[in-house]
Amino acid sequence: MALSGYTRTGYCVNIDDDAGSHHICIDLSSTTGGNFCTVTGQSNWCSSNMACHGEATAYDGLCPVQDWCVCQWAFARYLERAGGCDHIQDIKCEAVNRQALIAYGKNDEYREALECIERKCGLM
Repeated sequence: MALSGYTRTGYCVNIDDDAGSHHICIDLSSTTGGNFCTVTGQSNWCSSNMACHGEATAYDGLCPVQDWCVCQWAFARYLERAGGCDHIQDIKCEAVNRQALIAYGKNDEYREALECIERKCGLM
């Protein structure tokens, strides 16, 4: 699987340079909710191949994008555009950065995103 995270370490880390706050990890290979890139209006990097995490197993050292740290603000838009929490690709709960939950909790505009993560990840 391709390296994820803003720093491409495989983790959704919190660093000052990451203006997009790439704190929500979703499984882009899951089929529920449609393609994250398409739904959020981004170029289709979701179906691309990138540098592999760990041992390179793909033909040219590239692997499919799968578990990916997406921008927490784009994730909130994704929820809205996909039709809600039950209509999105799988969240990788163990990789979600706590900073996203803190940020979502400070603004009612992101209540749906916070409640979705809490419900899907058993944080309620």
